[in-house]
Amino acid sequence: MNIPLIIVILYVAFLLGLGIFMSKKEKKDGENFLLYKGKNGTWITAVTIAGLAIGGASTIGIAQNAFVAGLSAGWYNVAWAFGAIIASFLVVKRFRHSGHNTVTGLVQDLFDKKTGVMMTIAMILIQCTIIALQYIAGGSILASLLPDIFNINTGTFFSFLIFMLVAFVGGMGSVSLSNIINISLIYFGIIVASIMVFFNQGGWDAAMQMASTSTDVPYLSFTDGMGIPAIIAWMVVMCGNTNSIQGVIQIGLTSKDDKSAVNGFRLGALMMIPIGFLCAMLGISSKALIPGVDATLALPMIILSLPPVIAGLTLSALWAADMSTACSMLIGCSTTVSQDIFFKTSMGQRYKDKAFAINKAIILIVGILTYILSSQLGSILNAMKVCLSMAIGTSIVVLGGLCLSKFAGKNAGFWTILVSVLSAGAWLFVPGIQNVFSDVGYLMLLTTGVTFIVVSLFDKNKVSSKNDLTQQKIASN
Repeated sequence: MNIPLIIVILYVAFLLGLGIFMSKKEKKDGENFLLYKGKNGTWITAVTIAGLAIGGASTIGIAQNAFVAGLSAGWYNVAWAFGAIIASFLVVKRFRHSGHNTVTGLVQDLFDKKTGVMMTIAMILIQCTIIALQYIAGGSILASLLPDIFNINTGTFFSFLIFMLVAFVGGMGSVSLSNIINISLIYFGIIVASIMVFFNQGGWDAAMQMASTSTDVPYLSFTDGMGIPAIIAWMVVMCGNTNSIQGVIQIGLTSKDDKSAVNGFRLGALMMIPIGFLCAMLGISSKALIPGVDATLALPMIILSLPPVIAGLTLSALWAADMSTACSMLIGCSTTVSQDIFFKTSMGQRYKDKAFAINKAIILIVGILTYILSSQLGSILNAMKVCLSMAIGTSIVVLGGLCLSKFAGKNAGFWTILVSVLSAGAWLFVPGIQNVFSDVGYLMLLTTGVTFIVVSLFDKNKVSSKNDLTQQKIASN
Protein backbone atom coordinates (compact mmCIF):
# COMPACT_ATOMS: atom_id res chain seq x y z
CA MET A 1 0.00 0.00 0.00
CA ASN A 2 1.46 3.39 -1.08
CA ILE A 3 0.61 5.49 2.00
CA PRO A 4 2.21 8.77 0.70
CA LEU A 5 0.11 8.53 -2.49
CA ILE A 6 -3.07 7.88 -0.47
CA ILE A 7 -2.39 10.94 1.68
CA VAL A 8 -1.91 13.10 -1.44
CA ILE A 9 -5.16 11.79 -2.96
CA LEU A 10 -7.11 12.50 0.25
CA TYR A 11 -5.62 15.99 0.39
CA VAL A 12 -6.62 16.69 -3.22
CA ALA A 13 -10.14 15.34 -2.63
CA PHE A 14 -10.58 17.63 0.36
CA LEU A 15 -9.46 20.72 -1.58
CA LEU A 16 -11.77 19.94 -4.50
CA GLY A 17 -14.65 19.42 -2.05
CA LEU A 18 -13.89 22.80 -0.50
CA GLY A 19 -13.88 24.33 -3.98
CA ILE A 20 -17.32 22.88 -4.77
CA PHE A 21 -18.67 24.23 -1.47
CA MET A 22 -17.29 27.73 -2.13
CA SER A 23 -18.57 27.70 -5.72
CA LYS A 24 -22.12 27.05 -4.51
CA LYS A 25 -21.75 29.67 -1.81
CA GLU A 26 -20.77 32.38 -4.33
CA LYS A 27 -24.15 31.98 -6.11
CA LYS A 28 -22.62 32.52 -9.56
CA ASP A 29 -21.30 36.03 -8.81
CA GLY A 30 -18.67 36.49 -11.54
CA GLU A 31 -16.69 39.31 -9.90
CA ASN A 32 -16.79 37.79 -6.44
CA PHE A 33 -15.61 34.47 -7.88
CA LEU A 34 -12.28 36.06 -8.88
CA LEU A 35 -11.91 38.76 -6.23
CA TYR A 36 -13.68 37.58 -3.04
CA LYS A 37 -13.68 41.21 -1.90
CA GLY A 38 -14.12 42.21 1.72
CA LYS A 39 -14.48 38.71 3.17
CA ASN A 40 -11.24 37.79 4.96
CA GLY A 41 -9.96 38.72 8.39
CA THR A 42 -6.33 39.19 9.37
CA TRP A 43 -5.48 35.51 9.74
CA ILE A 44 -6.94 34.33 6.45
CA THR A 45 -5.30 37.27 4.66
CA ALA A 46 -2.03 36.24 6.31
CA VAL A 47 -2.18 32.59 5.25
CA THR A 48 -3.23 33.64 1.73
CA ILE A 49 -0.20 35.88 1.20
CA ALA A 50 2.08 33.38 2.96
CA GLY A 51 0.67 30.55 0.83
CA LEU A 52 1.38 32.55 -2.32
CA ALA A 53 4.97 33.18 -1.23
CA ILE A 54 5.83 29.67 -0.01
CA GLY A 55 6.04 27.82 -3.31
CA GLY A 56 8.44 25.39 -4.93
CA ALA A 57 11.35 27.84 -4.90
CA SER A 58 10.68 28.63 -1.23
CA THR A 59 10.91 25.00 -0.09
CA ILE A 60 12.58 22.38 -2.25
CA GLY A 61 14.38 25.08 -4.26
CA ILE A 62 15.96 26.45 -1.07
CA ALA A 63 16.97 22.93 0.03
CA GLN A 64 18.75 22.42 -3.29
CA ASN A 65 20.39 25.83 -3.19
CA ALA A 66 21.70 25.10 0.32
CA PHE A 67 24.12 22.60 -1.26
CA VAL A 68 26.16 25.53 -2.58
CA ALA A 69 24.96 28.45 -0.43
CA GLY A 70 24.42 26.81 2.94
CA LEU A 71 22.02 28.28 5.48
CA SER A 72 22.00 31.62 3.65
CA ALA A 73 19.75 30.07 0.97
CA GLY A 74 16.91 30.74 3.42
CA TRP A 75 17.16 34.46 2.68
CA TYR A 76 14.93 33.87 -0.35
CA ASN A 77 11.94 33.70 2.00
CA VAL A 78 13.19 36.67 4.01
CA ALA A 79 13.25 38.65 0.78
CA TRP A 80 9.63 37.69 0.13
CA ALA A 81 8.72 38.74 3.67
CA PHE A 82 10.53 42.05 3.24
CA GLY A 83 8.57 42.75 0.06
CA ALA A 84 5.26 41.94 1.76
CA ILE A 85 6.02 44.31 4.64
CA ILE A 86 6.96 47.12 2.23
CA ALA A 87 3.68 46.53 0.39
CA SER A 88 1.77 46.77 3.67
CA PHE A 89 3.16 50.28 4.20
CA LEU A 90 3.08 51.66 0.65
CA VAL A 91 0.51 49.91 -1.53
CA VAL A 92 -2.13 47.81 0.23
CA LYS A 93 -4.30 50.62 1.64
CA ARG A 94 -3.78 52.88 -1.34
CA PHE A 95 -4.88 50.16 -3.75
CA ARG A 96 -7.94 49.38 -1.64
CA HIS A 97 -8.90 53.08 -1.67
CA SER A 98 -8.33 53.51 -5.39
CA GLY A 99 -11.62 51.92 -6.40
CA HIS A 100 -9.82 49.62 -8.86
CA ASN A 101 -9.83 45.83 -8.94
CA THR A 102 -6.73 45.44 -11.10
CA VAL A 103 -3.26 46.93 -11.16
CA THR A 104 -3.67 47.66 -14.86
CA GLY A 105 -6.82 49.68 -14.23
CA LEU A 106 -5.05 51.71 -11.56
CA VAL A 107 -1.99 52.35 -13.74
CA GLN A 108 -4.09 53.32 -16.75
CA ASP A 109 -5.99 55.83 -14.62
CA LEU A 110 -2.75 57.25 -13.22
CA PHE A 111 -0.81 57.40 -16.48
CA ASP A 112 -2.50 56.70 -19.82
CA LYS A 113 -3.96 53.97 -22.01
CA LYS A 114 -0.68 52.88 -23.61
CA THR A 115 0.81 52.39 -20.14
CA GLY A 116 -2.22 50.29 -19.25
CA VAL A 117 -1.64 48.13 -22.33
CA MET A 118 2.03 47.63 -21.43
CA MET A 119 1.10 46.80 -17.83
CA THR A 120 -1.42 44.20 -19.03
CA ILE A 121 1.25 42.54 -21.18
CA ALA A 122 3.74 42.58 -18.30
CA MET A 123 1.21 41.20 -15.80
CA ILE A 124 0.26 38.31 -18.08
CA LEU A 125 3.87 37.51 -18.98
CA ILE A 126 5.12 37.54 -15.38
CA GLN A 127 2.21 35.63 -13.88
CA CYS A 128 2.05 33.00 -16.64
CA THR A 129 5.74 32.26 -16.18
CA ILE A 130 5.34 31.88 -12.41
CA ILE A 131 2.34 29.56 -12.87
CA ALA A 132 4.22 27.41 -15.38
CA LEU A 133 7.19 27.17 -13.04
CA GLN A 134 4.92 25.89 -10.25
CA TYR A 135 3.65 23.11 -12.51
CA ILE A 136 7.25 22.07 -13.17
CA ALA A 137 8.16 22.26 -9.49
CA GLY A 138 5.09 20.22 -8.55
CA GLY A 139 5.96 17.64 -11.18
CA SER A 140 9.54 17.44 -9.90
CA ILE A 141 8.33 16.83 -6.35
CA LEU A 142 5.92 14.06 -7.38
CA ALA A 143 8.49 12.41 -9.67
CA SER A 144 11.16 12.47 -6.96
CA LEU A 145 9.01 11.25 -4.08
CA LEU A 146 6.69 8.88 -5.97
CA PRO A 147 8.98 7.57 -8.73
CA ASP A 148 6.93 4.41 -9.22
CA ILE A 149 3.83 6.48 -9.99
CA PHE A 150 5.08 9.66 -11.71
CA ASN A 151 7.87 10.79 -13.98
CA ILE A 152 8.57 14.49 -14.52
CA ASN A 153 6.11 14.76 -17.41
CA THR A 154 3.19 12.97 -15.78
CA GLY A 155 3.90 14.73 -12.48
CA THR A 156 3.82 18.11 -14.20
CA PHE A 157 0.55 17.26 -15.95
CA PHE A 158 -1.04 16.01 -12.71
CA SER A 159 0.08 19.18 -10.91
CA PHE A 160 -1.35 21.38 -13.65
CA LEU A 161 -4.64 19.47 -13.63
CA ILE A 162 -5.20 19.68 -9.87
CA PHE A 163 -3.92 23.25 -9.44
CA MET A 164 -6.16 24.44 -12.28
CA LEU A 165 -9.20 22.53 -10.99
CA VAL A 166 -8.89 23.99 -7.49
CA ALA A 167 -8.91 27.52 -8.93
CA PHE A 168 -11.53 26.66 -11.56
CA VAL A 169 -14.01 25.09 -9.15
CA GLY A 170 -13.82 27.44 -6.17
CA GLY A 171 -12.22 30.71 -7.30
CA MET A 172 -10.49 33.13 -4.93
CA GLY A 173 -12.67 32.16 -1.97
CA SER A 174 -11.56 28.54 -2.25
CA VAL A 175 -7.92 29.59 -2.69
CA SER A 176 -8.08 31.79 0.43
CA LEU A 177 -9.65 29.14 2.67
CA SER A 178 -7.56 26.28 1.28
CA ASN A 179 -4.45 28.18 2.33
CA ILE A 180 -5.44 27.61 5.96
CA ILE A 181 -4.95 23.91 5.25
CA ASN A 182 -1.92 24.47 3.00
CA ILE A 183 0.05 26.57 5.48
CA SER A 184 -0.84 24.25 8.37
CA LEU A 185 0.26 21.25 6.32
CA ILE A 186 3.47 22.97 5.19
CA TYR A 187 4.46 23.87 8.75
CA PHE A 188 3.50 20.49 10.18
CA GLY A 189 5.20 18.50 7.43
CA ILE A 190 8.42 20.52 7.35
CA ILE A 191 8.76 20.73 11.16
CA VAL A 192 8.11 17.02 11.75
CA ALA A 193 10.45 16.05 8.89
CA SER A 194 13.11 18.39 10.28
CA ILE A 195 12.89 16.90 13.79
CA MET A 196 13.15 13.36 12.47
CA VAL A 197 15.99 14.11 10.05
CA PHE A 198 17.97 16.27 12.48
CA PHE A 199 17.67 14.08 15.57
CA ASN A 200 16.36 10.60 14.68
CA GLN A 201 18.59 10.18 11.64
CA GLY A 202 21.56 12.18 12.91
CA GLY A 203 21.26 14.93 10.32
CA TRP A 204 22.10 17.72 12.74
CA ASP A 205 25.36 16.16 13.94
CA ALA A 206 26.30 15.17 10.39
CA ALA A 207 25.68 18.74 9.21
CA MET A 208 27.80 20.18 12.03
CA GLN A 209 30.65 17.82 11.22
CA MET A 210 30.47 18.57 7.48
CA ALA A 211 30.40 22.32 8.16
CA SER A 212 33.43 22.13 10.45
CA THR A 213 35.55 20.38 7.82
CA SER A 214 34.31 22.18 4.70
CA THR A 215 36.56 24.76 3.07
CA ASP A 216 34.38 25.43 0.02
CA VAL A 217 30.89 26.20 1.34
CA PRO A 218 30.12 28.23 4.51
CA TYR A 219 27.22 25.93 5.38
CA LEU A 220 26.25 27.51 8.70
CA SER A 221 26.78 31.17 7.81
CA PHE A 222 23.62 33.23 7.50
CA THR A 223 25.08 35.46 4.78
CA ASP A 224 28.40 34.25 3.33
CA GLY A 225 27.05 31.56 1.00
CA MET A 226 24.66 33.80 -0.94
CA GLY A 227 26.60 36.98 -0.26
CA ILE A 228 25.17 40.36 0.72
CA PRO A 229 24.86 41.63 -2.90
CA ALA A 230 22.75 38.61 -3.93
CA ILE A 231 20.57 38.91 -0.82
CA ILE A 232 19.94 42.59 -1.51
CA ALA A 233 19.17 41.77 -5.15
CA TRP A 234 16.53 39.25 -4.07
CA MET A 235 14.96 41.85 -1.78
CA VAL A 236 14.79 44.34 -4.64
CA VAL A 237 13.18 41.72 -6.90
CA MET A 238 10.65 40.72 -4.26
CA CYS A 239 9.71 44.33 -3.54
CA GLY A 240 8.84 44.57 -7.20
CA ASN A 241 6.80 41.38 -7.00
CA THR A 242 4.80 42.32 -3.91
CA ASN A 243 4.11 45.92 -4.89
CA SER A 244 2.77 45.51 -8.41
CA ILE A 245 1.83 41.93 -9.37
CA GLN A 246 -1.93 41.38 -9.66
CA GLY A 247 -1.90 37.98 -7.96
CA VAL A 248 -0.24 39.51 -4.89
CA ILE A 249 -1.93 42.90 -4.69
CA GLN A 250 -5.49 41.63 -5.07
CA ILE A 251 -5.09 39.58 -1.88
CA GLY A 252 -5.42 42.93 -0.09
CA LEU A 253 -8.88 43.32 -1.63
CA THR A 254 -10.07 40.09 -0.02
CA SER A 255 -9.70 41.62 3.45
CA LYS A 256 -12.78 42.99 5.17
CA ASP A 257 -11.07 46.28 6.13
CA ASP A 258 -7.78 48.17 5.88
CA LYS A 259 -6.53 46.94 9.25
CA SER A 260 -7.07 43.29 8.33
CA ALA A 261 -5.33 43.81 4.99
CA VAL A 262 -2.26 45.58 6.39
CA ASN A 263 -1.85 43.34 9.43
CA GLY A 264 -2.51 40.26 7.30
CA PHE A 265 0.38 41.13 4.98
CA ARG A 266 2.68 41.71 7.98
CA LEU A 267 1.65 38.53 9.80
CA GLY A 268 1.96 36.56 6.56
CA ALA A 269 5.49 37.92 6.15
CA LEU A 270 6.45 36.51 9.54
CA MET A 271 5.02 33.12 8.54
CA MET A 272 7.30 32.94 5.50
CA ILE A 273 10.65 33.24 7.26
CA PRO A 274 11.06 30.06 9.40
CA ILE A 275 10.21 27.69 6.54
CA GLY A 276 13.07 29.04 4.42
CA PHE A 277 15.79 28.37 6.99
CA LEU A 278 14.30 24.99 7.97
CA CYS A 279 14.40 23.89 4.32
CA ALA A 280 17.96 25.19 3.99
CA MET A 281 19.00 23.16 7.03
CA LEU A 282 17.22 20.10 5.62
CA GLY A 283 19.21 20.53 2.43
CA ILE A 284 22.49 20.74 4.37
CA SER A 285 21.59 17.67 6.46
CA SER A 286 20.63 15.74 3.33
CA LYS A 287 24.02 16.42 1.77
CA ALA A 288 25.80 15.43 4.96
CA LEU A 289 23.87 12.18 5.35
CA ILE A 290 24.22 11.14 1.68
CA PRO A 291 27.67 12.32 0.50
CA GLY A 292 28.06 12.75 -3.24
CA VAL A 293 24.33 12.72 -4.00
CA ASP A 294 22.89 15.16 -6.54
CA ALA A 295 21.20 18.20 -4.99
CA THR A 296 17.90 17.46 -6.72
CA LEU A 297 17.76 13.94 -5.27
CA ALA A 298 19.07 14.37 -1.71
CA LEU A 299 15.97 15.78 -0.01
CA PRO A 300 13.54 13.36 -1.73
CA MET A 301 15.76 10.44 -0.69
CA ILE A 302 15.78 11.64 2.92
CA ILE A 303 12.00 12.14 2.96
CA LEU A 304 11.39 8.67 1.51
CA SER A 305 13.45 7.20 4.34
CA LEU A 306 10.98 8.58 6.91
CA PRO A 307 7.98 6.55 8.19
CA PRO A 308 5.30 6.33 5.46
CA VAL A 309 2.76 8.62 7.14
CA ILE A 310 5.37 11.31 7.85
CA ALA A 311 6.75 10.95 4.31
CA GLY A 312 3.23 11.35 2.91
CA LEU A 313 2.52 14.43 5.00
CA THR A 314 5.86 15.99 4.03
CA LEU A 315 5.23 15.21 0.35
CA SER A 316 1.79 16.79 0.60
CA ALA A 317 3.33 19.80 2.36
CA LEU A 318 5.88 20.39 -0.41
CA TRP A 319 3.24 19.92 -3.07
CA ALA A 320 0.82 22.18 -1.15
CA ALA A 321 3.46 24.90 -1.30
CA ASP A 322 3.40 24.73 -5.09
CA MET A 323 -0.38 24.59 -5.21
CA SER A 324 -0.89 27.68 -3.03
CA THR A 325 1.37 29.77 -5.26
CA ALA A 326 0.01 28.44 -8.55
CA CYS A 327 -3.66 28.86 -7.60
CA SER A 328 -3.23 32.45 -6.38
CA MET A 329 -1.37 33.38 -9.55
CA LEU A 330 -3.96 31.61 -11.72
CA ILE A 331 -6.67 33.73 -10.13
CA GLY A 332 -4.57 36.89 -10.47
CA CYS A 333 -3.73 36.29 -14.12
CA SER A 334 -7.33 35.40 -14.91
CA THR A 335 -8.48 38.61 -13.22
CA THR A 336 -6.15 40.57 -15.50
CA VAL A 337 -7.45 38.81 -18.61
CA SER A 338 -11.08 39.09 -17.50
CA GLN A 339 -11.28 42.68 -16.30
CA ASP A 340 -8.50 44.34 -18.30
CA ILE A 341 -9.07 42.63 -21.64
CA PHE A 342 -12.23 40.62 -22.23
CA PHE A 343 -14.86 42.72 -20.44
CA LYS A 344 -13.47 45.89 -22.01
CA THR A 345 -14.33 44.61 -25.49
CA SER A 346 -17.72 44.98 -27.14
CA MET A 347 -18.22 41.21 -26.89
CA GLY A 348 -17.42 41.31 -23.18
CA GLN A 349 -19.98 44.04 -22.62
CA ARG A 350 -22.64 41.90 -24.28
CA TYR A 351 -21.91 38.94 -22.03
CA LYS A 352 -21.52 40.70 -18.67
CA ASP A 353 -24.45 38.74 -17.28
CA LYS A 354 -22.48 35.55 -17.99
CA ALA A 355 -19.42 36.73 -16.04
CA PHE A 356 -19.37 33.74 -13.70
CA ALA A 357 -19.15 31.17 -16.51
CA ILE A 358 -16.78 33.34 -18.56
CA ASN A 359 -14.38 33.81 -15.64
CA LYS A 360 -14.30 30.05 -15.13
CA ALA A 361 -13.56 29.62 -18.83
CA ILE A 362 -10.74 32.15 -18.60
CA ILE A 363 -9.16 30.20 -15.71
CA LEU A 364 -9.38 27.06 -17.85
CA ILE A 365 -7.76 28.77 -20.85
CA VAL A 366 -5.00 30.37 -18.75
CA GLY A 367 -4.35 27.02 -17.09
CA ILE A 368 -3.98 25.20 -20.40
CA LEU A 369 -1.76 27.89 -21.95
CA THR A 370 0.53 27.97 -18.90
CA TYR A 371 0.80 24.17 -19.02
CA ILE A 372 1.99 24.44 -22.62
CA LEU A 373 4.43 27.15 -21.51
CA SER A 374 5.75 24.87 -18.74
CA SER A 375 7.24 22.54 -21.34
CA GLN A 376 9.38 25.41 -22.67
CA LEU A 377 11.01 26.53 -19.41
CA GLY A 378 14.38 25.47 -18.04
CA SER A 379 15.92 26.00 -14.63
CA ILE A 380 13.24 26.86 -12.08
CA LEU A 381 15.12 29.33 -9.92
CA ASN A 382 16.95 31.08 -12.77
CA ALA A 383 13.84 31.47 -14.92
CA MET A 384 11.82 32.67 -11.94
CA LYS A 385 14.42 35.29 -11.03
CA VAL A 386 14.47 36.80 -14.54
CA CYS A 387 10.67 36.68 -14.69
CA LEU A 388 10.16 38.28 -11.29
CA SER A 389 12.80 40.92 -11.99
CA MET A 390 10.48 42.52 -14.56
CA ALA A 391 8.21 43.35 -11.64
CA ILE A 392 10.82 45.86 -10.48
CA GLY A 393 9.85 48.09 -13.40
CA THR A 394 6.11 47.64 -12.87
CA SER A 395 6.58 48.33 -9.16
CA ILE A 396 8.44 51.56 -9.88
CA VAL A 397 5.51 52.62 -12.05
CA VAL A 398 2.90 51.78 -9.41
CA LEU A 399 4.81 53.32 -6.50
CA GLY A 400 5.81 56.36 -8.56
CA GLY A 401 2.24 56.99 -9.61
CA LEU A 402 0.81 56.51 -6.13
CA CYS A 403 3.47 58.15 -3.97
CA LEU A 404 5.23 60.62 -6.31
CA SER A 405 2.35 61.82 -8.46
CA LYS A 406 3.64 65.40 -8.69
CA PHE A 407 6.98 64.18 -10.05
CA ALA A 408 5.93 61.20 -12.19
CA GLY A 409 5.53 62.01 -15.88
CA LYS A 410 2.54 60.65 -17.76
CA ASN A 411 4.84 58.94 -20.30
CA ALA A 412 7.21 57.53 -17.68
CA GLY A 413 5.02 54.48 -17.03
CA PHE A 414 5.02 53.27 -20.63
CA TRP A 415 8.75 53.63 -21.15
CA THR A 416 9.65 52.11 -17.78
CA ILE A 417 7.65 48.93 -18.40
CA LEU A 418 8.97 48.66 -21.96
CA VAL A 419 12.54 48.96 -20.69
CA SER A 420 11.89 46.25 -18.07
CA VAL A 421 10.86 43.80 -20.82
CA LEU A 422 13.87 44.76 -22.95
CA SER A 423 16.22 44.42 -19.97
CA ALA A 424 14.95 40.90 -19.24
CA GLY A 425 15.56 39.99 -22.87
CA ALA A 426 19.03 41.51 -22.76
CA TRP A 427 19.91 39.50 -19.66
CA LEU A 428 18.92 36.27 -21.38
CA PHE A 429 20.25 36.86 -24.88
CA VAL A 430 22.98 39.56 -24.91
CA PRO A 431 26.44 38.02 -24.41
CA GLY A 432 28.56 39.60 -21.71
CA ILE A 433 25.86 41.54 -19.88
CA GLN A 434 25.96 39.07 -16.99
CA ASN A 435 29.63 39.89 -16.59
CA VAL A 436 28.78 43.55 -15.97
CA PHE A 437 25.97 42.99 -13.44
CA SER A 438 26.22 40.41 -10.68
CA ASP A 439 22.45 39.90 -10.61
CA VAL A 440 19.53 40.61 -12.95
CA GLY A 441 17.85 42.58 -10.15
CA TYR A 442 20.59 45.21 -10.26
CA LEU A 443 20.31 45.52 -14.04
CA MET A 444 16.54 45.94 -13.81
CA LEU A 445 16.69 48.45 -10.95
CA LEU A 446 19.24 50.59 -12.81
CA THR A 447 17.59 50.58 -16.23
CA THR A 448 13.98 51.01 -15.09
CA GLY A 449 14.81 53.42 -12.28
CA VAL A 450 16.84 55.68 -14.57
CA THR A 451 14.18 55.50 -17.28
CA PHE A 452 11.39 56.53 -14.90
CA ILE A 453 13.42 59.43 -13.46
CA VAL A 454 14.73 60.74 -16.78
CA VAL A 455 11.37 60.60 -18.57
CA SER A 456 9.65 62.23 -15.59
CA LEU A 457 12.22 65.04 -15.50
CA PHE A 458 11.53 65.98 -19.11
CA ASP A 459 7.80 65.25 -19.17
CA LYS A 460 5.85 68.38 -18.20
CA ASN A 461 2.55 66.48 -18.17
CA LYS A 462 2.48 64.99 -14.67
CA VAL A 463 0.35 62.19 -13.29
CA SER A 464 -1.39 64.51 -10.85
CA SER A 465 -2.32 67.19 -13.40
CA LYS A 466 -5.38 65.46 -14.80
CA ASN A 467 -6.14 63.15 -11.90
CA ASP A 468 -6.33 65.41 -8.86
CA LEU A 469 -9.59 63.95 -7.61
CA THR A 470 -8.40 60.39 -8.19
CA GLN A 471 -5.12 61.10 -6.46
CA GLN A 472 -6.80 62.51 -3.39
CA LYS A 473 -8.78 59.28 -3.03
CA ILE A 474 -5.82 56.99 -3.76
CA ALA A 475 -3.35 58.75 -1.48
CA SER A 476 -5.65 58.85 1.52
CA ASN A 477 -4.64 56.79 4.51
